[in-house]
Amino acid sequence: FTFTSMHAIQATPDQVVNGTTPTGGIAGASGTFDFGINSATNTICYNITLDRFEGEFESPATTATHIHEAARGASGPPRIAFPNPSPIPGNEAVRNSVGCLTGPFTTGIIMEEKDTGEGFHVSAIEANPSAFMADTHSSIALAGAVRGQL
Repeated sequence: FTFTSMHAIQATPDQVVNGTTPTGGIAGASGTFDFGINSATNTICYNITLDRFEGEFESPATTATHIHEAARGASGPPRIAFPNPSPIPGNEAVRNSVGCLTGPFTTGIIMEEKDTGEGFHVSAIEANPSAFMADTHSSIALAGAVRGQL
């Protein structure tokens, strides 16, 4: 693999917001979102691990695990939807998802008559990483179980 950038994000429940109001996510849960980006091919590889996630994955998007375009402490639209992490056999408290996605991206969320992933290019993350965050949503924490700023 050749990456033009790599990002390691620690996701915690205290970073979850609805709009700009803190929600607390799922107490005791945590996540790591490791991303390798190749902007020449519009590819993002991911290794996402959730610990002590509770409830079912739930989101109006096609999956409940995303990169959103959102500044710290604010909500924003999802730009990339990742496969939801699956339980690790023998350790049901830990879930993991690993793979790579190449654009064009879709999220299943329509805003202004187009999918929020439409036209998105991973080079936008490289240009301004702090304008993006990673999270996963749960049926018991709809705004997000855990969140981490890039």
